Amino acid sequence: MTALDGRHPPTNREALEKRVREQAVDWLVRLTGEPGDEELRLAFERWRADDPLHAEIFERARRAVGDATLLIRREPEFAQRAARAPGNRRRTLSSLAAVLIAGTAAFLTLDGAMWMRADVIAGKGERPILRLDDGSTLQLNAQSAVAYEFTASERRIVLLRGEAFVEVAADRNRPFVVEAGAGTATAPGAAFDVNLADDGGSVTGLEHAGSGATGTATAPRRVEVNEQVSYNHQGGLGDMKPIDPLLAAAWRNGRLIFEERTIASVVEEIGRYVPGTILIADAAVGARRVSGSFDLSDPVRALQGLAEAFDIKVTRIGPYATILR
Repeated sequence: MTALDGRHPPTNREALEKRVREQAVDWLVRLTGEPGDEELRLAFERWRADDPLHAEIFERARRAVGDATLLIRREPEFAQRAARAPGNRRRTLSSLAAVLIAGTAAFLTLDGAMWMRADVIAGKGERPILRLDDGSTLQLNAQSAVAYEFTASERRIVLLRGEAFVEVAADRNRPFVVEAGAGTATAPGAAFDVNLADDGGSVTGLEHAGSGATGTATAPRRVEVNEQVSYNHQGGLGDMKPIDPLLAAAWRNGRLIFEERTIASVVEEIGRYVPGTILIADAAVGARRVSGSFDLSDPVRALQGLAEAFDIKVTRIGPYATILR
């Protein structure tokens, strides 16, 4: 995987690392599913010893899903102990099924699938800046992920999750394309923000005119400076609207500023910086519209402040989940 401060588009080394990541995840899944297979374990040991890169990347994958793997391996012991007690069989089988399902899903939950697809992933609270060989700059918001490919005819970034700000180095012969869900933003040279959200995505022009937003279901739109267009999951573009550049750039300066946004969308933004998952148990709460400003250097306090201002009860389940109702 490219380092968060990487200076170049993908190289042969990075392509090799991506292939090894896929192999490492495959080994992890197989070893977890068949922990007693000695022949499989020996084959894995040979693969790991074959190249130091194999061992390094497998360890990254193991850390990503290690907790779930541990649960699966410990569960048979738990089942044997619990089954000895009268009346526990049905409950034990239910618990075992739940853990196995959780183990199967844990790879996705703990970012394993995204880790395989992405070239760069920003974690909770991170806002890395990447400087590319063509002179362009790409900054990721927290909890964002991108894959990218530069060719002789096109520079393409795929925003897999989250938000990205792009300052494009001018190159009339090689457009810069940011693909995000059902929309794309294209520019030979401009600065713009692309954001993926639960309800679709948006493109915001911030410097230099000339960005083009395209939805899969509509004709392209030209996005000028301080304009924003949103699109839905079907690729339909909404109306163009003016936007305060301070609002659009706030996250890059460590603040969250919003006007007439739903609580659900604000919580989604804060959730990029808060450990675990934030769930809104009441749809009516999530639909309420708010305006305000928060310091993202203390996101937990920001979330608590939002809750107190609107009389929302906060329930925390360890570091894993926060429920608003």
